[in-house]
Amino acid sequence: MPRRVVIGVGFARYPLHGAGNTWAFLQWVLGFRQAGWEVWIVEDVPLKSIIDTNGNPCAPEASANLAYWKQVTQEFGLQDHATLFFDGQSSGTPEVVRFAREAEFLFNISGHFRQHEVMGALRQRVYVDLDPAFTQIWAEVYKSDMHFDVHDTFVSIGRHLGQKNCLAPLAGKNWLPIGVPVVLDYFTNPQADQPGDTWTTFTHWYGYPQVEYDGRWYGNKSEEFAKLVSLPSKTSQKLEIATDLHPDDITKHLFLEGGWSLIEAKPLNTPWQRYRDYIAQSRGEFCVAKNGYVLSRCGWFSDRSVAYLALGRPVVLQDTGWTDFYPSGEGLLSFHDEASAVIALETVAQNPARHALAARRIAEKYCSAPLVVNQFLETIGRAT
Repeated sequence: MPRRVVIGVGFARYPLHGAGNTWAFLQWVLGFRQAGWEVWIVEDVPLKSIIDTNGNPCAPEASANLAYWKQVTQEFGLQDHATLFFDGQSSGTPEVVRFAREAEFLFNISGHFRQHEVMGALRQRVYVDLDPAFTQIWAEVYKSDMHFDVHDTFVSIGRHLGQKNCLAPLAGKNWLPIGVPVVLDYFTNPQADQPGDTWTTFTHWYGYPQVEYDGRWYGNKSEEFAKLVSLPSKTSQKLEIATDLHPDDITKHLFLEGGWSLIEAKPLNTPWQRYRDYIAQSRGEFCVAKNGYVLSRCGWFSDRSVAYLALGRPVVLQDTGWTDFYPSGEGLLSFHDEASAVIALETVAQNPARHALAARRIAEKYCSAPLVVNQFLETIGRAT
């Protein structure tokens, strides 16, 4: 009998224009399945997040959340092993509890899932941190309830957490490092060696409020992008951001005047194939990291960047310490400031086809979902 795992996800609470968010969870779900595990996914949507297709509150049975959950689980063959809760309630509770009793552990992405009957049936509960530095600061400094107390194992894509050069607290936990997966079957580009002519990325411009730790303020991508307003005038490369900036935001006008192309992100996130195709038609991804990741040197790497790499699209990504875990120089390049960003972009421009092929090789060698899943199992001592 295959080994069993329950995976806590969080895509039904964002049912509109949510392809990027959905794949942050699906990469792990499908990765475990490809690694030979029997997977059951669970999610608990809070009452405040239950909406219709217009974004208005509604009853769970008429919600966009339920419709999107059914759509995703059916498309990926998960419908018989998926339970959606609304405020902790589901008619499918007995089934998932029976499965949970035989599962080895809960893989709880971002710690969202905490339905008490399911949690109580599991032997081990793993908290999976996708927002390093912020997760720990919220818990330690701001005393936010991150639901750490119902977990016994803690892992993070911030692979530098706990190291002496990482400027982030630990909130009293031992954070084990994990990689960032991509399911190559869904992110393979038959024209990988024929990149487009525009560097792209997706960005929630402002994200959430800055947080303070040890006298330093940890911010979002907006702070890092602000340092690069004039970048297009320094490079021959076209730069585009799919974002949620309001049309009247002065920042949007500043970036347009600086030579950036800014487009609305929502239409590119429905359906997920359009999200993938937009990436595939790009020259590559150029993106900053959140200011908090950069300042903390936590080692964060992007779940979207691995999709670009898998599609044979080079990535130029601001360094957060990730260069200690992934190769940088061909197909994947780091930068620290405007000058090094220009160098990285122009380096790829000299031979885009070579860098496209190198990007795919990096995805295969370092990011393939079953590989990353098995590395995680080794890390927590559950490898066979």
